[in-house]
Order: sequence, then C-alpha cells, then structure tokens
Amino acid sequence: MSRGRAAGLALAALVLAAGCVYYPTVTDLGGVRLMPTKGRVVREGAGAIFYAEIDSTGKFGDTLVHAETPIAHRVQLVDARGAPLPRLAVPAVSLVRLAPGAPHIVLADLTRPLRSGEVIIITLVFEKTGAVGVISTVE
Repeated sequence: MSRGRAAGLALAALVLAAGCVYYPTVTDLGGVRLMPTKGRVVREGAGAIFYAEIDSTGKFGDTLVHAETPIAHRVQLVDARGAPLPRLAVPAVSLVRLAPGAPHIVLADLTRPLRSGEVIIITLVFEKTGAVGVISTVE
C-alpha cells in the first residue's frame, strides 16, 4: 500500500471517529427546567395581584428577576408583607408559590379595567431561563 493511500485512510478514520463524539448539553445534564402553572390575577382596588406556582424540576435553580404585562404600567415583585423584593430564588427541584402570605406580584397603574373571567398573560423573567409567559385568569 502506498504511503499516500495509508495517510488518506488514517485521515478518513480520524474524521469518522471525531463525528462519533457526544458532547452533552446543559439540558442533558439536568439544566434549569421551570414550569409556571396555576396563574391567576385577583383584582384589588385600582390594581391587581398575580399568584402562580413555579415548578422547578431541573438539576439547577434559577432566579426570578422581574415580571411584565401589557395590562399594567407598574409590575413589582413583593415579599409576604408587601415590601419590594429585588429577586426571588427558585431552587432546583422545588415548588415556589407566589401566593397570599408569600412573595407575589403586584400589578399597578392598570391600562384598562379587568373583567372577571378574562385571560391575560403575565411574563416572568428569569436570570437563566429568560422570559416565560404564564396564562392567567382574572378573578
């Protein structure tokens, strides 16, 4: 066998072997997996309060940094007492509730009156995951 042919076969074998290497992604290793559910908006005075559950099933946690919606000019994450909360940790493999007596989101300066039974979307923005929309019913 000629030297050029042997080198060509060796190069082809290397190229084929390199194509067989598996590089796992963050998701394959567990990643961040968030599923906000049970979104509801409760009218309160001239504003409203948003409640939901954030189910974290991934290997790593994330942090809720803010929320937004087209129906309110001001959207603020607050603690159980109503004091502003700059961030909310969502640990890995946990269920975080935005609920009465717990952190929740206040919607103020509404762009229009809310009607009971109407469906709106509240967008939760996480540090790693980014924006996640939550379909919510107005109560």
